[in-house]
Amino acid sequence: MIKKKIKVFYDGSCKICTKEINFYHKNDKNNKFDWIDLNSQNKNLKKIGIKKDDLKKSLHIEMEDGKILKGINAFSIIWREFKYFKYLSFFLDYKIVKIIARPTYNLLVRIKNFFS
Repeated sequence: MIKKKIKVFYDGSCKICTKEINFYHKNDKNNKFDWIDLNSQNKNLKKIGIKKDDLKKSLHIEMEDGKILKGINAFSIIWREFKYFKYLSFFLDYKIVKIIARPTYNLLVRIKNFFS
């Protein structure tokens, strides 16, 4: 049986996003993720049922069970799979950290979208 991977939907037209995703992709030694550029004509984009413009507003992942996570919650899942980022992901489990991290992330996304 083929194990399903976590699908990561990212904006390949964003240089910062692409640089970060390339880093993760290169270090994905266990091949845990499918890295899906929103600008590709990919059947996964149609299956997810979220408009491309909405996907570009923040990082989205689709878990193996089909559950969709976005933003800080998506990063937390990705980071858990990487040796040095694993500790950051557990740090994000604290409610007070999420209270600070979520608006910070949203601000960075708005800035990125403004310059894209």
